[in-house]
Amino acid sequence: MRYMTTTKTRPVSVMDQLIDSMFYDTPSAVSWRAFPVDVVEENDSYLVSAELPGFAEEEVEITLNDNLMVISANKKEEDKEENASKYLIRERAEGQYKRSFSLPKDADREAIKATLKEGVLNVTISKKPEAKPMSIKIN
Repeated sequence: MRYMTTTKTRPVSVMDQLIDSMFYDTPSAVSWRAFPVDVVEENDSYLVSAELPGFAEEEVEITLNDNLMVISANKKEEDKEENASKYLIRERAEGQYKRSFSLPKDADREAIKATLKEGVLNVTISKKPEAKPMSIKIN
C-alpha cells in the first residue's frame, strides 16, 4: 500500500473542518484524531494493523469507496446524568478517530478481512490472483 493517504490529527482552521466534513461525512464542528497504524506488504496480501485500545467491534467501522478505505472508530461520551462522578484526571479521550488509505491497483476488494483483538485491528487485503508473481516454464 504505497499509496497511503495521510490525514491531519486535528483540523487547523474552519476551512479545513469544512473540507474534512465534505470528504469524510462528519459534521464540520467535530474534530477527529488519528491512530497509529502499520502497513505491511506481503507476497499475496497487504496487512494494515491499527492500534485501537478500548474500542469494541461495534464502535469500529471500515468503509470502501472506490479505491479509498476508511477506518473510523467512535468512542461516545458517557451520559452525564447517569454518571454523576467528577473526574480528577481524565486522559482517555473520547470522540472520533479516522484514517484513510488508497488501495493499490492489485488489491482484491472482495477479499478483505478484518479482526479486532486485544485493541489491535488487523485488516488483511488480498492481492488479485493475476497480480501475483508467477514463473513461466520454458519448453
